[in-house]
Amino acid sequence: MNPNLLFLIAIGVGLYTAFNIGANDVANSMGTSVASRALTLKQAIFIAGIFNFLGALLAGSFVTETIRQGIISPTYFIGKEKLLISGMVALLVGAGIWITVATYLKMPVSTTHSIIGALVGFGLIEMGIKGIKWRVVITIIISWITSPLIGALISYLLFTFIQRKVLNSLNPLKEAKKTIPFMATIVTFILSMFFIFGGLKRFLYHLHFTYILGISVSVAFMGGIGSYLFIQYNCAKENREYERTESLFKPLQVLSACYEAFAHGANDVANAAGPIAAIVMIMNTQKIGAQVVIPIWILILGGIGLVIGISTWGYRVMETIGKKITRITPSRGFAAEFGAATVILLCSRLGIPISTTHASVGTVVGVGLARGLGAIDLRVIRNIIFSWLITLPASAGFTIVVYKLITIFI
Repeated sequence: MNPNLLFLIAIGVGLYTAFNIGANDVANSMGTSVASRALTLKQAIFIAGIFNFLGALLAGSFVTETIRQGIISPTYFIGKEKLLISGMVALLVGAGIWITVATYLKMPVSTTHSIIGALVGFGLIEMGIKGIKWRVVITIIISWITSPLIGALISYLLFTFIQRKVLNSLNPLKEAKKTIPFMATIVTFILSMFFIFGGLKRFLYHLHFTYILGISVSVAFMGGIGSYLFIQYNCAKENREYERTESLFKPLQVLSACYEAFAHGANDVANAAGPIAAIVMIMNTQKIGAQVVIPIWILILGGIGLVIGISTWGYRVMETIGKKITRITPSRGFAAEFGAATVILLCSRLGIPISTTHASVGTVVGVGLARGLGAIDLRVIRNIIFSWLITLPASAGFTIVVYKLITIFI
């Protein structure tokens, strides 16, 4: 195949995959903010687009594994570079098709796991069952259980605390004035740590942990002071206490949503950009490396794809996470988003495989459970779990079909 044509195909399928990632995963950060009316749909799409693009451009992975997560060995393809290029194109298309189907059905799925499923399909068709590192795949399957459970537990405990301490008190507004600045301090500390480790670690790799801790403590102190001043300004009159109390959680919810969007752009753009970078490297050098440097123009391309997906189809899955699982208010949305940010940070630091989609769904369920099992739409949960279970085989199946079609025409 003509190298220029192959290059254009790689760019096209990379954009297609980035589009799908943006369309499906925007709900992780913005779904609860829209449902609680902390943001309108247009505001959420606009903010998500900006922060996803900035995350992809400023903190996107400049180095990514050619064969993600070590599922298949790159050494197998030494001397078979054309097969690897075909496989990278096939896995982008295969994963993209599955995510398109899931987004159309308004089902939140892990785009990372979709790419991994596509890799499994490529590995099976080219290398056979023995060519797959099944221990890695099993670890990923275990994360389907651990990440939503941890997220649900954290958000359940946090919202239960908010309920008992603030919302169910005799004077919710008075309690909110005392409690929210304290919570804002904790939130900004967690998000600052998460921001540095999850988004800017590439720029701040030389900083010792004590300096990072100091930065986070300073940011947390300013967050607490800012929250106190905000509350004093907005609570001069203590009328309509419950509504005003709920509204005080909106700034914290929007803050955590913005960071989640930034982190998503930083972390998940590599799912689309990594295979493109691998194809470009192989075409330029005719060699296969264990790691690939992602050029800035590919990160920009991936960021553009994310933004297009967010602005056109992002609303579909947002409706599922934000409205269909359980009723969301600003306090509940804050508890869910803070729980998701916390569990992602903890699991990342402990080296536990984590899906932002699974964590986000888990935290929304946890908030709902704090109000009783009847507050959860179990049919929606059943459908979401089913979509998670078929992500790997569906992505693998689509990839196998696409790979076979590609090899026919090469």
